[in-house]
Amino acid sequence: MGFLKNSTLAIATIAIAVTVTPSISAITTLKRPHRAENKSQDKSQNLIAANVSSQPIQLPDTGIQNDSWSCGPNSAARILRYYGHDVNYATVRAATDKKLFLPQKFRNPLDNQWIEVRTGTPPQTLQQVMQRWEGDRVKKSPKTSFNRLINLVRSGKPVIALVRVGSLSMPYIGSIPYLHWIAVTGADPVSQQIYYTDTNSQTYALSYQDFQTRWNLGLDRDVSGAIASVLKSNGVEARTIVWVDK
Repeated sequence: MGFLKNSTLAIATIAIAVTVTPSISAITTLKRPHRAENKSQDKSQNLIAANVSSQPIQLPDTGIQNDSWSCGPNSAARILRYYGHDVNYATVRAATDKKLFLPQKFRNPLDNQWIEVRTGTPPQTLQQVMQRWEGDRVKKSPKTSFNRLINLVRSGKPVIALVRVGSLSMPYIGSIPYLHWIAVTGADPVSQQIYYTDTNSQTYALSYQDFQTRWNLGLDRDVSGAIASVLKSNGVEARTIVWVDK
């Protein structure tokens, strides 16, 4: 018990990450049938601004994610290229990696095996990396209303949203959430669908309810206080988005 207790914060760093490899990330997880975990919906979701489009924004392909941590830089590269910057996934990933990340290892208390992980990109870090190209126009918003997200993307401003794509259940610790950055490109109030480009360069759709469930992260539902505290200290909050306001 003492070892497990002392290991909680170390293990919780996985959650900041957050990104699993592309083959088992939101690329597949978000396509699974939704379980009715949270039936509540944002009552403002139908208050859509006038003169906006239901067609998804077409983002340029800047490269497929090829590691276990860089979904944030991958999504950022697509949006920066959308705004005319000569960047690709490798460019933005390198700018993020060299300054902000180091490989980490921890010992799994269940089987005593070492596991190597990379911490992913916290929201403020993602904002700062994008500001190298877009300055103060890069905005970060936690606890964003669903209506605001819809209005942004339907007015031609793609946003990077942090969503939950699964979790790892650990005895005595609770669930460690797997979080993932995706580029939200559209919303259709008629079909009640959110469109997004994932880090495999493919476009997908989610129902309003499925998207909101994942975007809400569920940190107050099945995540221990210690892990939730680590996430919060790194700026990880429900309904977080990063976007360029221009």
